[in-house]
Amino acid sequence: MFDHAQLRSFLILGQLRHFGQAARELLITQPALTRRIQQLESDVGVPLFHREGRRITLTAAGIAFLPKVQLLLADMEEARRSAQKAAGTLAGTITVGFDGAASYTLIPRLIQRTIRDWPGVAFKFVELSSSEQMREVAFHRLDIGFVRPLPHEADIVNQCIFSEPLALAVPAGHRLAVKRKLKIADLDDEAFVGYSEAGLYLRDLIAGILDRAGAVPRVIQSMKRTHSILALVSTGMGVAIVPAGSASASFDNIVFKSLSLDERAEWHACRHVRPTNALTQPLIELLGT
Repeated sequence: MFDHAQLRSFLILGQLRHFGQAARELLITQPALTRRIQQLESDVGVPLFHREGRRITLTAAGIAFLPKVQLLLADMEEARRSAQKAAGTLAGTITVGFDGAASYTLIPRLIQRTIRDWPGVAFKFVELSSSEQMREVAFHRLDIGFVRPLPHEADIVNQCIFSEPLALAVPAGHRLAVKRKLKIADLDDEAFVGYSEAGLYLRDLIAGILDRAGAVPRVIQSMKRTHSILALVSTGMGVAIVPAGSASASFDNIVFKSLSLDERAEWHACRHVRPTNALTQPLIELLGT
């Protein structure tokens, strides 16, 4: 009666309650997402969402439908895994590049899912910047790179596999650490630790957020890696906007505060347009689910 794409679109929209964020998570346009939801509602026979301007909420029917959809998708995934395990086709070693910050989110997710689904697959990990990974992928010295979205050569394919919200990292005891509702405007004239040009994607993403809010913090240091930025925040040197997943880094004297932003930090899987390792695309698809 309805397909996997419709069910997954409903689940993501039901969780995020925002058409723009859900469309980015699903790697489709907002009109395409709207059509999927409308078709699903037609198939189910009842409205699943209330739409009031930009505000999206589940109807009573949608609330009842959501856990059933989660079970359906889990059953579909289990069926897929069972077939792949029975076929026994995925085994071997794959070389994977990653930026240091990917160790907070992507690398644990990759290892856990692969151990569960394809225990015959082994990894060789190489830590490099996003631009370095793209160069190594182009020369077939890496099978997959986990990179931030950056311009790349025509023989490279980038696919968004994960996005995460941004958070404000604040030294414990800082006045903003106890503020209940934070606005970007609160960072005006605040001592700030930012990303350097080597962290171009996050630097530009955060600069745009600050600019649209009219906030001009005092940038006292610029670093290329999230871990280095957090190390400076932990000393009380200033505050920083970072991907929320970095909260798993071990800094006891930093408070991470949620920010209500549409912007999210993306991770892309980078591969050669003609991969030489048969494991490359299946692993990217596994992470994409």
